[in-house]
Parts: sequence; structure tokens; C-alpha cells
Amino acid sequence: MDGDLTPQARAVLRAFTDAQTRAAGFLLATGVFPEVSESGSERLHSIVRDLAARHLDQRRADRALRVALNRACRALEARDQIEGPLNALLSAETKAAYLFGLAAGLQLGSITETLKT
Repeated sequence: MDGDLTPQARAVLRAFTDAQTRAAGFLLATGVFPEVSESGSERLHSIVRDLAARHLDQRRADRALRVALNRACRALEARDQIEGPLNALLSAETKAAYLFGLAAGLQLGSITETLKT
């Protein structure tokens, strides 16, 4: 099945698998509501940034944004030059956050099921 996927789809699957391995430790360290803990929020941001960088082309998007910003400082059509790279950067981090949230939710569900038995 993996051979039938686009490179972007394979990257998303790799990011999700990576997120799953991190979710259990994160939940154990921060509890079910990490947003109420400042250190949990910082750790979550770090995980999301790392997932985006490792699997979802965030580094390339960041470099493209920096190049566009440098170019736009001298160009009149600054918004058009910046919009694409900025959207790509935000998209990588948004996907990573979603994938980690999904993995954490699934992990939490399996913990709940284990406790019931």
C-alpha cells in the first residue's frame, strides 16, 4: 500500500507513526490536559515543531519564507511573495499538531480501554 501513496502522503504517515511513539510519554508526563501546564505547552510545541521539521518539509518552508521575506523587502509585490511560503510553513506545523493530537487521543483511548479490563 505504501508504494501507492504520494510522497506527501507517505510523509504524513511517517509523521503520524512518529507522533504515536511520542504520545504515550507525553500524556504520562503532562496528564490529560497538557494545556493547563506551561511546561506541557512548551513540550507540545517542541514536539509539533520537530514532527513538522522531520516529516512535513517545515525546514524547507522556513527557508523559503526567509528568502521571500528578504526579497520582499526590496519588492513592491511583497504580499504575493510572502503568502505562499508562509502558508506552507503554517501548513506543516498545523498538520503536525493535528497528527500529534490524533495520536495522543488514540493513545488516551487505549489507556482508557486497558483500565476498563
